[in-house]
Amino acid sequence: MYGPCTEPDRWFRGHNIADTENWIFLGDFNFYRSISDRNRPGGNIQDTLIFNDAIGHLGLVELPLKGRAFTWSNMQSEPLLEQPDWFFTSVNWTVSYPNTQVIPLAKITSDHIPCKVVIDTKIPRASIFRFENFWAEMSSFQDIVQDSWMQHTHQTDAASVLSTKFKRLRYSLKNWSKQFSNMKTFIANCNTVILHLDALEELRTLYNPEHNLRNILKTHLAALLRSRTTYWKNRYTENRIKFGDECTKFFHAMATITFRKNTIMQLQNDQGVWIQDHESKAGIIWNALRNRMGVTEMPTMLYNLQSLFCTT
Repeated sequence: MYGPCTEPDRWFRGHNIADTENWIFLGDFNFYRSISDRNRPGGNIQDTLIFNDAIGHLGLVELPLKGRAFTWSNMQSEPLLEQPDWFFTSVNWTVSYPNTQVIPLAKITSDHIPCKVVIDTKIPRASIFRFENFWAEMSSFQDIVQDSWMQHTHQTDAASVLSTKFKRLRYSLKNWSKQFSNMKTFIANCNTVILHLDALEELRTLYNPEHNLRNILKTHLAALLRSRTTYWKNRYTENRIKFGDECTKFFHAMATITFRKNTIMQLQNDQGVWIQDHESKAGIIWNALRNRMGVTEMPTMLYNLQSLFCTT
């Protein structure tokens, strides 16, 4: 294949990235990923196809640039705007540093917009309640739901009873689910004990309690791995993966990519100040929604809830 980017493409495509290595590529590539990466018609489609083919060959993940559509200008009165600057990481980097973001800065002297790559290992979690599908597979799930739902309430009308029961159930499930917050540690501990028992079996025959313990741990570990896969699969709506395939690392990476694309980097409050921390941005959005929707002082029930829910 010939063209202006043939040699750079061979150099870029020729990298050998292991699945367990953390790589980041960034800088002025001088290539586009699509025709929308410039404000005027033009560009070399062949170069675009070659560039995207190299990215796909290496399995790289793009870091989105928030707040800017272009990173270069020819600084004319009617400027030509382009995005030749790109930021990519390996899939393993996405898992190791999920909250890696690219923040544009003010352009002062250069014709390129300076960008800052912020690297963090944690993604801020929302405080909203989220039901996890794998909970239903846990042996104690049914007991938690039944105990919470059957508790007596002091309300008299059906709507208040139903609302109270759901709030109580949400509270009970949130407390119950805290035991799964250290799932990664549980998986590591199970693997360690099984490894020790396997090593011991090479020296002597396992006693019955040891043999039974290993079987129990293997069953428990399989359940934890299924739960972890379900957890990350729910956070990425990709249905082309073969059912039953583990692919936990893939779903983890794709869920992180979805988070990056949907992330709001900063919001401006009523005083004109740009806010960047997670809690303050959530407060601005909540206040804007509340002011727009308003508050109903005297709500009216438009359907017969009593026919749908029995208070006895």
